[in-house]
Amino acid sequence: MATKLYNSHLSKIIFECNEYYILDTYISLVDMASEVNSKYLIQTFSDSKADLIALVRRNLNIAYKTVFNCIDKLIEKSILEYDSVLHSWILVDMENMTKSKYDSNNESSYASTGYTHIRKFFFTPEFIKMKAREKRLMIYMSELSDSKASKFHDGFSMNLLKPSSGWMKVLKTKSKYYAKYTINKMLNKYSEIFKDNSEAARLKDLSPKRNTNFKFYFECESINRKVLEDDCIELVKLNNLKEHNLVMEKVKFAGITLTKKLVMHLVRAISNLKEWFLKERVAQLIINKYIAIQIHKSRENIKSLPAYAAAVVKSVVNEYKEFKKLRDLNNMRSYEYGEYFIEYTNNQVDYDLKDEIKQALSLL
Repeated sequence: MATKLYNSHLSKIIFECNEYYILDTYISLVDMASEVNSKYLIQTFSDSKADLIALVRRNLNIAYKTVFNCIDKLIEKSILEYDSVLHSWILVDMENMTKSKYDSNNESSYASTGYTHIRKFFFTPEFIKMKAREKRLMIYMSELSDSKASKFHDGFSMNLLKPSSGWMKVLKTKSKYYAKYTINKMLNKYSEIFKDNSEAARLKDLSPKRNTNFKFYFECESINRKVLEDDCIELVKLNNLKEHNLVMEKVKFAGITLTKKLVMHLVRAISNLKEWFLKERVAQLIINKYIAIQIHKSRENIKSLPAYAAAVVKSVVNEYKEFKKLRDLNNMRSYEYGEYFIEYTNNQVDYDLKDEIKQALSLL
């Protein structure tokens, strides 16, 4: 599960996009992505936007058409694309966000690196209900707060009279009066989020009042509070409670031990699958692997569970496709698919899909 937003993506969205919920959509996509060999994947096994939109709308209660437009814009801006080899949607070049400026010979490499931590606040109703310009400001504050060169340790200072002000660019205006009105309104409207220190700071400022009125000083605890690993685990659990219960039941029955982080990766891996019997199949195959590792001591430990789980998911989906080719599903009720598929897998010689998983891993 990704916990960081790529600054290059954020810049494109903030400065080049106007869709109301595009930041929410992007954050949701990052949240559901799995990092596999430095690539950020959302496995859908279909280039259908409808499947991707359905995943986004599971945790984001907004209209289908709204998400569709946001997805289209992200594709247009080369932020999102479908990879037919990996059968996944990819967050483009996101692996560059942790590279230093010396990692590439490209002169523009520095501009294409850097990240902003996801905040818990981004998943709250307060953020989702904010106006687009308010969301842009919140993201910009987060970027500033995470910047190594940032001077904003305990709070933020804003001078709307400053030439080439970043705040003005984020607000997409050249009017200092409009910007002042917007900031004033935001600080008052969300007084439970912001601690406004502007008046106290202005009293110490020797500049003329006509200038100090365009300066703001405030703190924002919601921005300071970054998503920690335990928060990520809890978010995955809350958003995929049924899948979490399934995994925990299988872990308990198998008598193995998995850390919370490993459980999170396993839950994340199966959460994007449509059919419940496929979720069960994937979970059981991975649990069987850990039984062999921990109890029978007959297998080496899994180096990267996200990568291994992605390979298992791909193998099981391919297995299900083969099953559908061999079986006539026209005379079968939809609720019977799972029963017949389970029976089919139990009758296969290569029940554990070891070779298929190994091949899928080599392609990731």
